[in-house]
Amino acid sequence: MLHDAGQFLALLNPGMALLLALCFVLAWHHERARPYLLQVGACYLLYAVAFGVQAVWPPRQGGGPATVTGALYLGSAVLLSRGMLARIGVRPDRCAAMVLPLALFGALAWFDLVQPSLFARIYILNIGVALILLAGVARLGRLRTGRNVDRVLFWVFVVFALQFLPRTLLTLAPAVVQDAAVLPRTAYWLWLQATLALLLLALALALLAATAQDVIDRLRHERDTDPLTQLHTRRSLEALAVHQVPPRPGEQLSVLLCDLDFFKFINDNYGHSAGDAVLTQVGRIIAAGIRRRDIAARLGGEEFVVLLPDTPHDAALQLAERLRQTLEQASIDVLPGMHNVTASFGVATLRPGEDLEALLMRADNALYAAKNNGRNCVEWEREAGLAVQ
Repeated sequence: MLHDAGQFLALLNPGMALLLALCFVLAWHHERARPYLLQVGACYLLYAVAFGVQAVWPPRQGGGPATVTGALYLGSAVLLSRGMLARIGVRPDRCAAMVLPLALFGALAWFDLVQPSLFARIYILNIGVALILLAGVARLGRLRTGRNVDRVLFWVFVVFALQFLPRTLLTLAPAVVQDAAVLPRTAYWLWLQATLALLLLALALALLAATAQDVIDRLRHERDTDPLTQLHTRRSLEALAVHQVPPRPGEQLSVLLCDLDFFKFINDNYGHSAGDAVLTQVGRIIAAGIRRRDIAARLGGEEFVVLLPDTPHDAALQLAERLRQTLEQASIDVLPGMHNVTASFGVATLRPGEDLEALLMRADNALYAAKNNGRNCVEWEREAGLAVQ
Protein backbone atom coordinates (compact mmCIF):
# COMPACT_ATOMS: atom_id res chain seq x y z
CA MET A 1 0.00 0.00 0.00
CA LEU A 2 2.76 2.45 0.91
CA HIS A 3 4.62 1.53 -2.25
CA ASP A 4 1.56 2.24 -4.40
CA ALA A 5 0.96 5.56 -2.63
CA GLY A 6 4.59 6.45 -3.10
CA GLN A 7 4.39 5.80 -6.83
CA PHE A 8 1.21 7.89 -7.05
CA LEU A 9 2.84 10.82 -5.28
CA ALA A 10 5.95 10.40 -7.37
CA LEU A 11 3.81 11.20 -10.41
CA LEU A 12 1.23 13.56 -8.92
CA ASN A 13 3.46 15.83 -6.87
CA PRO A 14 5.94 17.03 -9.52
CA GLY A 15 3.19 17.06 -12.15
CA MET A 16 1.04 19.37 -10.04
CA ALA A 17 4.02 21.58 -9.27
CA LEU A 18 4.90 21.85 -12.96
CA LEU A 19 1.30 22.73 -13.81
CA LEU A 20 1.26 25.46 -11.16
CA ALA A 21 4.62 26.76 -12.40
CA LEU A 22 3.12 26.98 -15.88
CA CYS A 23 0.10 28.86 -14.49
CA PHE A 24 2.37 31.48 -12.91
CA VAL A 25 4.43 31.85 -16.10
CA LEU A 26 1.26 32.32 -18.17
CA ALA A 27 -0.03 34.84 -15.62
CA TRP A 28 3.26 36.75 -15.93
CA HIS A 29 3.00 36.62 -19.72
CA HIS A 30 -0.27 38.57 -19.47
CA GLU A 31 0.94 40.79 -16.61
CA ARG A 32 4.55 41.66 -17.41
CA ALA A 33 4.50 44.40 -14.78
CA ARG A 34 4.35 41.71 -12.07
CA PRO A 35 7.76 39.94 -12.18
CA TYR A 36 7.08 38.27 -8.84
CA LEU A 37 4.91 35.81 -10.79
CA LEU A 38 8.07 34.52 -12.50
CA GLN A 39 9.81 34.11 -9.15
CA VAL A 40 6.94 32.09 -7.74
CA GLY A 41 6.76 30.07 -10.96
CA ALA A 42 10.48 29.30 -10.62
CA CYS A 43 9.82 28.28 -7.01
CA TYR A 44 7.30 25.66 -8.10
CA LEU A 45 9.56 24.55 -10.92
CA LEU A 46 12.47 23.93 -8.53
CA TYR A 47 10.18 22.04 -6.19
CA ALA A 48 9.04 19.82 -9.08
CA VAL A 49 12.63 19.17 -10.14
CA ALA A 50 13.67 18.41 -6.54
CA PHE A 51 10.81 15.96 -6.12
CA GLY A 52 11.61 14.33 -9.47
CA VAL A 53 15.28 13.96 -8.56
CA GLN A 54 14.30 12.48 -5.22
CA ALA A 55 12.03 9.97 -6.96
CA VAL A 56 14.49 8.77 -9.63
CA TRP A 57 17.67 9.21 -7.58
CA PRO A 58 16.79 8.05 -4.04
CA PRO A 59 18.90 9.18 -1.08
CA ARG A 60 21.69 6.78 -0.15
CA GLN A 61 24.36 6.57 2.45
CA GLY A 62 27.57 8.17 1.35
CA GLY A 63 26.20 11.24 -0.29
CA GLY A 64 25.25 12.94 -3.47
CA PRO A 65 21.51 13.02 -4.11
CA ALA A 66 20.55 14.61 -0.78
CA THR A 67 22.87 17.55 -1.40
CA VAL A 68 21.31 18.20 -4.81
CA THR A 69 17.70 17.90 -3.67
CA GLY A 70 18.44 19.97 -0.55
CA ALA A 71 19.84 22.77 -2.69
CA LEU A 72 16.75 22.68 -4.91
CA TYR A 73 14.34 22.79 -1.95
CA LEU A 74 16.25 25.65 -0.33
CA GLY A 75 16.29 27.56 -3.62
CA SER A 76 12.56 27.03 -3.96
CA ALA A 77 11.99 28.51 -0.48
CA VAL A 78 14.16 31.54 -1.28
CA LEU A 79 12.26 32.21 -4.50
CA LEU A 80 8.90 31.88 -2.75
CA SER A 81 9.91 34.34 -0.04
CA ARG A 82 11.30 36.81 -2.56
CA GLY A 83 8.18 36.53 -4.72
CA MET A 84 5.82 37.18 -1.83
CA LEU A 85 7.80 40.25 -0.77
CA ALA A 86 8.18 41.53 -4.33
CA ARG A 87 4.40 41.48 -4.76
CA ILE A 88 4.05 44.20 -2.11
CA GLY A 89 7.17 46.06 -3.22
CA VAL A 90 9.43 45.05 -0.32
CA ARG A 91 13.05 43.98 -0.73
CA PRO A 92 14.09 40.81 1.11
CA ASP A 93 16.50 40.85 4.01
CA ARG A 94 20.01 40.12 2.76
CA CYS A 95 20.65 37.56 5.50
CA ALA A 96 17.49 35.60 4.73
CA ALA A 97 18.12 35.83 0.99
CA MET A 98 21.80 34.83 0.91
CA VAL A 99 23.64 34.09 4.15
CA LEU A 100 21.06 31.78 5.73
CA PRO A 101 20.47 29.61 2.61
CA LEU A 102 24.21 29.22 2.02
CA ALA A 103 24.80 28.21 5.63
CA LEU A 104 21.96 25.69 5.45
CA PHE A 105 23.30 24.26 2.21
CA GLY A 106 26.74 23.85 3.76
CA ALA A 107 25.24 22.00 6.72
CA LEU A 108 23.23 19.71 4.42
CA ALA A 109 26.32 18.92 2.35
CA TRP A 110 28.30 18.14 5.50
CA PHE A 111 25.73 15.67 6.82
CA ASP A 112 25.41 14.09 3.39
CA LEU A 113 28.99 13.92 2.10
CA VAL A 114 31.23 14.09 5.16
CA GLN A 115 29.29 12.77 8.13
CA PRO A 116 26.12 11.17 6.71
CA SER A 117 23.08 11.59 8.96
CA LEU A 118 19.54 11.31 7.62
CA PHE A 119 17.95 12.82 10.72
CA ALA A 120 20.33 15.78 10.73
CA ARG A 121 19.45 16.49 7.10
CA ILE A 122 15.72 16.21 7.80
CA TYR A 123 15.93 18.67 10.70
CA ILE A 124 18.25 21.09 8.87
CA LEU A 125 16.16 21.15 5.71
CA ASN A 126 12.75 21.53 7.35
CA ILE A 127 13.76 24.02 10.01
CA GLY A 128 15.90 25.89 7.48
CA VAL A 129 13.04 26.27 5.00
CA ALA A 130 10.81 27.48 7.85
CA LEU A 131 13.39 30.09 8.87
CA ILE A 132 13.80 31.34 5.28
CA LEU A 133 10.04 31.79 4.90
CA LEU A 134 9.37 33.17 8.39
CA ALA A 135 12.09 35.79 7.95
CA GLY A 136 9.75 37.64 5.60
CA VAL A 137 6.55 37.29 7.65
CA ALA A 138 7.06 40.52 9.60
CA ARG A 139 7.39 42.50 6.36
CA LEU A 140 4.30 40.79 4.98
CA GLY A 141 2.34 41.82 8.08
CA ARG A 142 0.55 44.67 6.34
CA LEU A 143 -1.41 42.08 4.37
CA ARG A 144 -3.30 41.28 7.59
CA THR A 145 -5.09 44.63 7.42
CA GLY A 146 -5.65 44.60 3.67
CA ARG A 147 -8.35 43.10 1.51
CA ASN A 148 -9.92 39.75 2.35
CA VAL A 149 -7.88 38.01 -0.33
CA ASP A 150 -4.66 39.48 1.11
CA ARG A 151 -5.53 38.33 4.62
CA VAL A 152 -6.22 34.81 3.35
CA LEU A 153 -2.93 34.81 1.45
CA PHE A 154 -1.01 35.98 4.53
CA TRP A 155 -2.38 33.27 6.81
CA VAL A 156 -1.98 30.51 4.21
CA PHE A 157 1.65 31.57 3.85
CA VAL A 158 2.16 31.59 7.64
CA VAL A 159 0.62 28.12 8.02
CA PHE A 160 2.73 26.88 5.13
CA ALA A 161 5.91 28.22 6.74
CA LEU A 162 5.09 27.00 10.25
CA GLN A 163 4.17 23.46 9.21
CA PHE A 164 7.84 22.73 8.51
CA LEU A 165 8.64 23.00 12.23
CA PRO A 166 6.45 20.24 13.71
CA ARG A 167 6.82 17.82 10.81
CA THR A 168 10.29 16.72 11.96
CA LEU A 169 8.84 15.85 15.39
CA LEU A 170 6.12 13.65 13.94
CA THR A 171 8.33 10.82 12.70
CA LEU A 172 6.48 7.84 14.17
CA ALA A 173 9.24 5.27 13.98
CA PRO A 174 12.68 6.86 13.85
CA ALA A 175 14.45 3.54 13.87
CA VAL A 176 12.79 2.52 10.62
CA VAL A 177 14.25 5.39 8.66
CA GLN A 178 17.86 5.21 9.69
CA ASP A 179 18.58 3.99 6.17
CA ALA A 180 18.09 6.82 3.65
CA ALA A 181 17.06 4.37 0.93
CA VAL A 182 14.11 3.21 3.06
CA LEU A 183 12.77 6.74 3.64
CA PRO A 184 10.69 7.10 0.43
CA ARG A 185 8.74 3.94 1.40
CA THR A 186 7.77 5.12 4.88
CA ALA A 187 4.50 6.63 6.10
CA TYR A 188 6.49 9.65 7.31
CA TRP A 189 7.79 10.43 3.84
CA LEU A 190 4.36 10.01 2.27
CA TRP A 191 2.78 12.26 4.89
CA LEU A 192 5.46 14.88 4.37
CA GLN A 193 5.02 14.97 0.60
CA ALA A 194 1.21 14.83 0.65
CA THR A 195 0.81 17.69 3.13
CA LEU A 196 3.44 19.71 1.33
CA ALA A 197 1.61 19.24 -1.96
CA LEU A 198 -1.73 20.30 -0.49
CA LEU A 199 -0.27 23.40 1.13
CA LEU A 200 1.64 24.35 -2.00
CA LEU A 201 -1.61 24.05 -3.95
CA ALA A 202 -3.47 26.19 -1.40
CA LEU A 203 -0.71 28.81 -1.45
CA ALA A 204 -0.67 28.92 -5.25
CA LEU A 205 -4.44 29.34 -5.44
CA ALA A 206 -4.36 32.10 -2.80
CA LEU A 207 -1.58 33.94 -4.60
CA LEU A 208 -3.26 33.64 -8.00
CA ALA A 209 -6.52 34.88 -6.47
CA ALA A 210 -4.70 37.86 -4.93
CA THR A 211 -3.06 38.61 -8.28
CA ALA A 212 -6.44 38.47 -10.03
CA GLN A 213 -7.80 40.92 -7.45
CA ASP A 214 -4.78 43.18 -8.05
CA VAL A 215 -5.59 43.25 -11.76
CA ILE A 216 -9.28 43.97 -11.11
CA ASP A 217 -8.39 46.79 -8.71
CA ARG A 218 -5.97 48.28 -11.24
CA LEU A 219 -8.63 48.22 -13.98
CA ARG A 220 -11.17 49.74 -11.60
CA HIS A 221 -8.66 52.45 -10.66
CA GLU A 222 -7.99 53.22 -14.33
CA ARG A 223 -11.72 53.42 -14.97
CA ASP A 224 -12.43 55.67 -11.99
CA THR A 225 -9.33 57.90 -12.16
CA ASP A 226 -8.72 60.73 -14.58
CA PRO A 227 -5.34 60.01 -16.20
CA LEU A 228 -4.21 63.66 -16.28
CA THR A 229 -5.16 64.89 -12.83
CA GLN A 230 -5.34 61.58 -10.92
CA LEU A 231 -8.66 62.76 -9.49
CA HIS A 232 -11.93 60.84 -9.72
CA THR A 233 -13.91 60.74 -12.94
CA ARG A 234 -17.53 61.90 -13.01
CA ARG A 235 -18.68 58.28 -12.98
CA SER A 236 -16.62 57.57 -9.89
CA LEU A 237 -17.91 60.74 -8.22
CA GLU A 238 -21.51 59.71 -8.80
CA ALA A 239 -20.85 56.23 -7.42
CA LEU A 240 -19.21 57.61 -4.27
CA ALA A 241 -21.90 60.26 -3.82
CA VAL A 242 -24.50 57.54 -3.33
CA HIS A 243 -23.05 57.04 0.16
CA GLN A 244 -23.13 60.79 0.90
CA VAL A 245 -26.56 61.82 -0.39
CA PRO A 246 -28.56 62.29 1.73
CA PRO A 247 -26.07 63.20 4.49
CA ARG A 248 -26.32 61.77 7.98
CA PRO A 249 -28.64 63.56 10.42
CA GLY A 250 -27.11 66.77 11.75
CA GLU A 251 -24.58 67.03 8.92
CA GLN A 252 -24.48 69.25 5.84
CA LEU A 253 -23.15 68.36 2.41
CA SER A 254 -21.60 71.05 0.25
CA VAL A 255 -20.06 71.07 -3.19
CA LEU A 256 -17.75 73.44 -5.02
CA LEU A 257 -17.26 73.69 -8.76
CA CYS A 258 -14.04 75.09 -10.18
CA ASP A 259 -13.52 76.20 -13.77
CA LEU A 260 -10.18 77.49 -15.03
CA ASP A 261 -10.31 80.97 -16.53
CA PHE A 262 -9.31 81.50 -20.18
CA PHE A 263 -8.27 77.88 -20.62
CA LYS A 264 -9.04 78.02 -24.36
CA PHE A 265 -6.49 80.84 -24.63
CA ILE A 266 -3.88 78.56 -23.02
CA ASN A 267 -4.58 75.71 -25.45
CA ASP A 268 -4.63 78.00 -28.48
CA ASN A 269 -1.44 79.91 -27.63
CA TYR A 270 0.70 77.38 -25.76
CA GLY A 271 -0.55 74.10 -27.20
CA HIS A 272 -2.55 71.21 -25.83
CA SER A 273 0.49 69.65 -24.15
CA ALA A 274 0.86 72.81 -22.06
CA GLY A 275 -2.86 72.68 -21.32
CA ASP A 276 -2.51 69.10 -20.13
CA ALA A 277 0.42 70.11 -17.90
CA VAL A 278 -1.72 72.87 -16.39
CA LEU A 279 -4.56 70.43 -15.68
CA THR A 280 -2.10 68.02 -14.05
CA GLN A 281 -0.74 70.73 -11.74
CA VAL A 282 -4.23 71.98 -10.89
CA GLY A 283 -5.24 68.44 -10.00
CA ARG A 284 -2.29 68.18 -7.60
CA ILE A 285 -3.16 71.51 -6.00
CA ILE A 286 -6.78 70.50 -5.43
CA ALA A 287 -5.83 67.07 -4.07
CA ALA A 288 -3.33 68.65 -1.66
CA GLY A 289 -5.81 71.26 -0.45
CA ILE A 290 -8.71 69.03 0.60
CA ARG A 291 -9.36 66.53 3.37
CA ARG A 292 -8.98 62.78 2.97
CA ARG A 293 -12.75 62.24 3.09
CA ASP A 294 -13.50 64.92 0.48
CA ILE A 295 -14.13 63.67 -3.06
CA ALA A 296 -12.44 65.61 -5.88
CA ALA A 297 -13.16 64.86 -9.53
CA ARG A 298 -12.54 66.26 -12.97
CA LEU A 299 -15.88 66.64 -14.72
CA GLY A 300 -14.29 67.18 -18.11
CA GLY A 301 -12.28 69.83 -19.89
CA GLU A 302 -11.11 72.39 -17.36
CA GLU A 303 -13.94 71.91 -14.86
CA PHE A 304 -13.44 70.32 -11.44
CA VAL A 305 -15.75 69.46 -8.57
CA VAL A 306 -15.15 68.72 -4.89
CA LEU A 307 -17.84 67.01 -2.83
CA LEU A 308 -17.53 68.04 0.84
CA PRO A 309 -19.18 65.72 3.38
CA ASP A 310 -20.13 67.19 6.77
CA THR A 311 -19.28 70.70 5.58
CA PRO A 312 -21.55 73.75 6.07
CA HIS A 313 -21.56 76.51 3.49
CA ASP A 314 -19.17 78.81 5.38
CA ALA A 315 -16.47 76.12 5.59
CA ALA A 316 -17.01 75.31 1.90
CA LEU A 317 -16.58 78.96 1.03
CA GLN A 318 -13.36 79.17 3.02
CA LEU A 319 -11.98 76.12 1.22
CA ALA A 320 -12.93 77.51 -2.18
CA GLU A 321 -11.21 80.80 -1.36
CA ARG A 322 -8.04 79.01 -0.21
CA LEU A 323 -7.94 76.98 -3.41
CA ARG A 324 -8.54 80.10 -5.50
CA GLN A 325 -5.64 81.91 -3.84
CA THR A 326 -3.35 78.88 -4.14
CA LEU A 327 -4.08 78.55 -7.85
CA GLU A 328 -3.57 82.27 -8.42
CA GLN A 329 -0.21 82.21 -6.66
CA ALA A 330 1.06 78.95 -8.16
CA SER A 331 3.83 79.26 -10.73
CA ILE A 332 3.13 77.39 -13.98
CA ASP A 333 6.44 76.80 -15.74
CA VAL A 334 4.89 75.71 -19.04
CA LEU A 335 3.29 79.14 -19.52
CA PRO A 336 6.18 81.57 -20.26
CA GLY A 337 5.02 85.13 -20.03
CA MET A 338 1.89 84.08 -18.20
CA HIS A 339 3.24 81.83 -15.41
CA ASN A 340 -0.04 81.44 -13.51
CA VAL A 341 -3.70 80.60 -13.98
CA THR A 342 -6.84 81.64 -12.17
CA ALA A 343 -10.14 79.90 -11.62
CA SER A 344 -13.74 80.76 -10.82
CA PHE A 345 -15.68 78.88 -8.13
CA GLY A 346 -19.32 78.15 -7.47
CA VAL A 347 -20.40 76.79 -4.07
CA ALA A 348 -23.73 75.27 -3.00
CA THR A 349 -25.03 73.32 0.00
CA LEU A 350 -27.47 70.43 -0.29
CA ARG A 351 -31.10 71.21 0.53
CA PRO A 352 -33.51 68.71 2.12
CA GLY A 353 -34.84 66.26 -0.44
CA GLU A 354 -32.36 67.36 -3.11
CA ASP A 355 -30.27 64.94 -5.17
CA LEU A 356 -26.70 65.30 -6.44
CA GLU A 357 -27.74 66.50 -9.89
CA ALA A 358 -29.80 69.35 -8.48
CA LEU A 359 -26.97 70.32 -6.13
CA LEU A 360 -24.47 70.42 -8.99
CA MET A 361 -26.90 72.48 -11.06
CA ARG A 362 -27.13 75.17 -8.37
CA ALA A 363 -23.35 75.17 -7.94
CA ASP A 364 -23.02 75.52 -11.70
CA ASN A 365 -25.33 78.53 -11.65
CA ALA A 366 -23.12 80.11 -8.99
CA LEU A 367 -20.07 79.33 -11.11
CA TYR A 368 -21.56 81.11 -14.11
CA ALA A 369 -22.28 84.10 -11.90
CA ALA A 370 -18.58 84.13 -10.91
CA LYS A 371 -17.61 84.07 -14.58
CA ASN A 372 -19.99 86.94 -15.35
CA ASN A 373 -18.63 88.97 -12.42
CA GLY A 374 -15.08 89.09 -13.75
CA ARG A 375 -13.75 85.56 -13.01
CA ASN A 376 -11.15 84.62 -10.37
CA CYS A 377 -13.72 84.82 -7.58
CA VAL A 378 -16.01 82.63 -5.45
CA GLU A 379 -19.78 82.81 -5.41
CA TRP A 380 -22.45 80.78 -3.65
CA GLU A 381 -26.20 80.48 -3.75
CA ARG A 382 -28.24 81.62 -0.78
CA GLU A 383 -31.88 80.78 -0.35
CA ALA A 384 -32.76 84.28 -1.58
CA GLY A 385 -30.44 84.21 -4.59
CA LEU A 386 -26.79 84.70 -5.54
CA ALA A 387 -24.43 86.77 -3.41
CA VAL A 388 -20.85 87.63 -4.21
CA GLN A 389 -18.19 86.66 -1.70
